[in-house]
Amino acid sequence: MRNEFSPLAQLRAELLPLLPPGAFLRRDRGDALLISNASAIDSAPRTYPGFHTEQRGALACFLPDGAWVARLEQAFPEPPDALCISLVRFRGMQADADNLRLFARGAKLLDALASTGEIDAYDRALRQRAALALRGGCGGGLYACALLNAALHSAQSSEAKE
Repeated sequence: MRNEFSPLAQLRAELLPLLPPGAFLRRDRGDALLISNASAIDSAPRTYPGFHTEQRGALACFLPDGAWVARLEQAFPEPPDALCISLVRFRGMQADADNLRLFARGAKLLDALASTGEIDAYDRALRQRAALALRGGCGGGLYACALLNAALHSAQSSEAKE
């Protein structure tokens, strides 16, 4: 069963109409969120508002921009768990590329049937990024990542009860 709260589904729905006809849009297996063959179908330069695009050969790789992070943070002004409470201080800050990749990773895990090991690894990566941010690194986007982490743990406990 897929999680009903799916930022990835929302991101996909926003991006799909911007692609040329016939282009595919798939979840990336790497550190991007979504990939497409859009540039192989139509070589005309396109802009994709709301997304950072990187070209890797014939594939366009997409990461959500900071607006998506801000949208999620605004949707959950009340932190749902202790980790979110500790990271609320970073709400509204501009996310760097590493934190956007962490956000993408969480969105992909939430969209899929993530294993306990994958969820634990995401939790660890988030806590490591938070530790760096507390020592002066970039904290932008970490509250949104913590919200995804809370949703992952909530989905995991719901499945365990079934």
